[in-house]
Amino acid sequence: MVLNMPIPIRNTGATRPQKVEIKLDSFKRGVNKLVEATRLKADEAVEATNLMLDQDGVYTVRWGTDYYTPEITGVTGFDGFAEYSSGSTRQLILVADDGKIYKSVDGGTASEVVTAGSASAGLTAGNTAFFKQIGSYLYITNGVDHLVRYDGTNISTYTELNAPGWAATPLARGGGLSSGAFTYYYQVTALNEVGETVGSTEESLAVDKERGSWDPTQGDEYITVDWAAVSGATQYQIYIGTESGYLNKVKTVMASATAWNDTGEDAVNTYIEVPDDNTTGAPQFTHMEISNNRLWSTGDPDFPYRVYFSGTGQYIGTFSDWYGGGWIDLEKGGRERPIAMVHYITGGGNGIATAICSTPEGKGSVWQISIVTATVEDETFSVPSATKIVGSVGSSAPLSVVQAGNDVFFANKRGIFALGTEKNYYGILRTNELTSKIRPYWEGIEPDAIDNVCAYDYQAKVFFSITTSGTTNNRIIYYDRERIAWVVDWSIGVKQFGEYTDSTGTTHLLGSEAGSGKLIEFSEHFKGDKGSAFNTSYISPKIPMGKKWDDFARIKKAYIRLGNPVGSINFEIVGTTKDNSYSGLVSETITSLFSLTGMGWDQMGTVMMGDTLGEPTAFSQDSDVRYVKVNQKVRDLQFRVSSNSVESDYTLLGLMAEGNIIKGAPPNSWKLS
Repeated sequence: MVLNMPIPIRNTGATRPQKVEIKLDSFKRGVNKLVEATRLKADEAVEATNLMLDQDGVYTVRWGTDYYTPEITGVTGFDGFAEYSSGSTRQLILVADDGKIYKSVDGGTASEVVTAGSASAGLTAGNTAFFKQIGSYLYITNGVDHLVRYDGTNISTYTELNAPGWAATPLARGGGLSSGAFTYYYQVTALNEVGETVGSTEESLAVDKERGSWDPTQGDEYITVDWAAVSGATQYQIYIGTESGYLNKVKTVMASATAWNDTGEDAVNTYIEVPDDNTTGAPQFTHMEISNNRLWSTGDPDFPYRVYFSGTGQYIGTFSDWYGGGWIDLEKGGRERPIAMVHYITGGGNGIATAICSTPEGKGSVWQISIVTATVEDETFSVPSATKIVGSVGSSAPLSVVQAGNDVFFANKRGIFALGTEKNYYGILRTNELTSKIRPYWEGIEPDAIDNVCAYDYQAKVFFSITTSGTTNNRIIYYDRERIAWVVDWSIGVKQFGEYTDSTGTTHLLGSEAGSGKLIEFSEHFKGDKGSAFNTSYISPKIPMGKKWDDFARIKKAYIRLGNPVGSINFEIVGTTKDNSYSGLVSETITSLFSLTGMGWDQMGTVMMGDTLGEPTAFSQDSDVRYVKVNQKVRDLQFRVSSNSVESDYTLLGLMAEGNIIKGAPPNSWKLS
């Protein structure tokens, strides 16, 4: 029998096949929403709700959920969470919707994390939190507040320094200089371990000699620059110029000094100007990544085209030019804006910082950024350069960007894409759409909620939580990287996925739900969602009875083979009958055979077998085959398997139907005239 799909149907007979046998025992291609049910391949599915692909490509009931962390008083949700790990310490760090940061160990009671001065973090609630651990520090950002750093005990905020003020007499001539025709302008900035402030106000002073002609041996030809100390500063930098607004760096002094004599000996570095921005509080960004021993970040609301990078080594996490950091604007003023950073590779396989960008229509692009160092005078700078990947597609959902295997996955309005290398082509990167088979489903996602899509790679599955109705994520779909297939969908959604490995070494897949003050855990050991039942449903392709459109068959029996069935499972056969109606042919409920046992349930005669209540055990069979009588004449048929109770559990190992081909003319209802 030749069809557009390899449905395993066996016909036997002398002149015309009289018997038909339909058998489905592999479902490894997952769900296909792109074509009609009659055009699907045998190992594809119309629907696989609340199911998972398992073993060699069979469906089983999806993981259940239960609460992992205890409820925190006054907290109704989380803006983000992450694991902090250093040495033997592993903590779950939670940013709550009250702006506070909490920690929990092994799912135990959560306690607030405070600064060394016992003050709360005071983050602005309602903003998605992003995390990245580097060494023993966990960095926390949300695009609104200044960078927060956690060391396993306390948090510290990158407090922004004020620009220096001036002393009572900002500038003064040495005895060897007097007022004259040469005017010099000065500004002072303060530095901390993160960055540099903007400049102080300008002060100017006129002298009678050009700076290059001052004689330092005289000891009195200088200008004294005097400023007020700035709390928290580690250094000060002095800028000089001969024209207002055009000053360049001339000197760096330590924080112990608040005055400096300009004797004219220090050369002016004309490549270094007074900063336009105060970077002592670290930039306000969102998404972070580590690439080539630098912290990269983007999402600054004030500079939407900007990508920041920190210094390296001891200066990782510091973004000032003076510590090897800096920034680059990608097509400033254009349509593309970076929303996430990943450490990926060039087409040649070299590690490089990679920016995922968005555009208004949702297409986006991908850029890669390299850094070279340059030395001017006695200063060394990091100079970035960016290259756009030709034909690339990006994302507007930073939490959907996830590296899985050799690819980077991300979502946009048009689907889910993977950035990777092009097979058999050296030096070429490509972004391929993965959602072609479920495109109609993806087009049903709320367009205003695309930015909320979150993703996570776990056990060779890339999970995506999406919004199909309302304003919060209410569904989960996943891409099976081993079977190259989609499973659509699960009737639960989360704002963010994450992992936590407890003190026993057990790893927990976690998620945060909108409006919940607890994290939930996904696990095969849980039944239902937090104790409530969810429906499961598998719907097969529509399977024709022969290669001709007018081939009909009388289906006698339909079989189902279940692995480890527990509870009640519904088995239904649907088909198109002779009168061209598509309807249910037969439906039965399968109740698995089980027994309850336990010592100590009751006194047996005069003998007490035990004094405990005992524990009931549900026994199930590895392979439970059942059948139903159909006895219906059909042109095609479809299998449906479902369940709707907490106790229900099963693995769908196979489906089968058998009958006889029926000779005859096409139905009269087909005739047009």
